[in-house]
Parts: sequence; structure tokens; C-alpha cells
Amino acid sequence: MRVVIFVISLLLSLPVCAQFQLTGSGTYTLPDGKTVPFQYGLSYIRKEGQFHFSAGKQSLIVSSLPQKYSLALILQNDDEVWVPDFVNAPLSSFEYEISGFELKLTQEPELKDGRGNFILHYDGGRYRFNRGPGQVNFIFNDEGIERVEIKGMFKLPNKPNPKEPE
Repeated sequence: MRVVIFVISLLLSLPVCAQFQLTGSGTYTLPDGKTVPFQYGLSYIRKEGQFHFSAGKQSLIVSSLPQKYSLALILQNDDEVWVPDFVNAPLSSFEYEISGFELKLTQEPELKDGRGNFILHYDGGRYRFNRGPGQVNFIFNDEGIERVEIKGMFKLPNKPNPKEPE
């Protein structure tokens, strides 16, 4: 009897597999000035004996937790940015928050050199398109998003604060 109780308690004490469901939301602005709210969450949950990874409305069955999820930002003709995961249209800007991570894409018309005048703001940094598409990589751990990495974009120096003396 002791052996049966020991085996049952051992089985019940095995670590629980990672699962998370993160709600993400934001707004995007179209070139005509119309601002549209949107929801775009990420989840890794077990349903009907299988693990499902979901990004927005898309879902697929996976064998294990993906290492990361990449959100693509595509600069076209230096004057349009497409984020196909959010909307099938060019954007002039967006704001997006998920699990405490905040991203903001803006235009800075005074930027004339380089590719486009779009700036991605994240964690106090400013990023500009370099070569190819930009990527926002959400790196996962068992609880959800561990960190965010910006790839394919050049980190700009921080703007000086106009209120501070030089």
C-alpha cells in the first residue's frame, strides 16, 4: 500500500507543463488618418490532449513551446509600413501592448537619410529600418514572454531632452 501511495504522490508532483494566454491590444492608424483598435494575443495552451500555439486568430498544433514568435514590419517604397499580422493594409503608425511590453511605430518626417522615416519605439530605444524587414521577436519562457528583441532595425541614439541644458 505504501508503494502505491508513493507512486501516486510522485505522479501528482510532476511539474506542470507551461501554458499561457496573453491578451494583447493596441491601435493602428491608416494613411488616411483613420485609427482602428485591435486585439492580438499570444497563447500556448493544451486543448483536447494537444498543445496549441496561437497568435491573433491563427492557431496551430505544436509539439512543444516555440522559442519565439516574430512579428514582421515590412517597409515598402520607403513610405509604407505593413504589419500583416495586424491588418492587410499599409499603416502610418501603431501602438501595441502585450504582457507589459509596449511597442510604438511613428513617423518622423524630419528624417531624410536612410530608409523611410518610420521609427519603432521600444523600452526607451528608437529603431529605424536597416535592410530588409524589421522583426519584433517575442522570446518565450514557461510563463509567457521573457523578453523582446528587435532585429533588422538600426538602433538610433536617444534624442536629447530639449528641457535639459547642454
